Amino acid sequence: MSFLQRRRFLLRTTLAAATGLLIAGLAHAQAKYPSKPIEVVVPWPAGTSADVGMRTVSQALSKQLRVPVQVINKPGGQAVIGTAEFVKAAPDGYTLGSINIGPAVSQVIAGNAPYAMTDMAPIGIYNVLPFVVAAKADAPFKTMKELAAHAKGKEVILGNFGPGAVPTQSVVRMSGIDGWKPKLVSYPSPGYTQLNAGDADVVTVESINIMGQVKAGNARVLVAMTPKRLPAFPEVPTAKELGYGFDVSIWTGLFAPKGTPPEIIQTLAKALDAALQDPLVKAYAEKSGTLFEHLSPEQTSALMQQDAAWLRPVMESLGLVKK
Repeated sequence: MSFLQRRRFLLRTTLAAATGLLIAGLAHAQAKYPSKPIEVVVPWPAGTSADVGMRTVSQALSKQLRVPVQVINKPGGQAVIGTAEFVKAAPDGYTLGSINIGPAVSQVIAGNAPYAMTDMAPIGIYNVLPFVVAAKADAPFKTMKELAAHAKGKEVILGNFGPGAVPTQSVVRMSGIDGWKPKLVSYPSPGYTQLNAGDADVVTVESINIMGQVKAGNARVLVAMTPKRLPAFPEVPTAKELGYGFDVSIWTGLFAPKGTPPEIIQTLAKALDAALQDPLVKAYAEKSGTLFEHLSPEQTSALMQQDAAWLRPVMESLGLVKK
């Protein structure tokens, strides 16, 4: 072998070795995810149920992932501002979003969001807020069917968070099936105050905010707007159990920006599933009434499509979709 041939052989050998080391190094780096703190954007103010729920889950996630998982509040624009910022983050698994059905689906349908549903890669839905429809205990109706019969020929006021709120849209959907239409009156925090004052006949409200009045015998819950019965009101049926043919789910999910590698999504989904079994999360669930259950990335994607299908016609009927 000539000197030139030996030199070429050595160069090829060195290059092959270096390439092997580089590939091994990259594989090792990928296997180490996560290797630094993870930020979770919550597009709601601190102290809200969406914020406190994610902060509770983030503590459990930190244990599973062995890195800090930090909540960053970016409220405004009915959660559109923070969501829009989150979807623009690098798809590396270090910026996630805790996004609920409002900014993820209904605001997109309304034309209020500068992003698409497909800009979010689902890690999984992790909780369902315990919304219910409630009335005064002495109201002339005790069930949703009795409410429908009462509403025919009479004006029934639904105290709600606004026509753009998914709990409101869910009641509009149910009332449409029953053949009546509520008069929508919005309040910053609808509840027993409006019922007691006669300002509303029924209200959409989180279970924890009406529970005391129900126990005191002042209020009654007509339907649980959740996929299964609430522990706080085990005797109250869900919409599907009442024959409406669908579950109501005011869900919140954990998402990554579009383009995040599948292996990172799966790592996070596995950690999220385990985190929901943490005693800290279970204690918060019992205290708040929130349902904590993990839907897989695939299940979450399917549910988002189902929600978009029913929300669009309801929102169009309310004049909420931009032409």
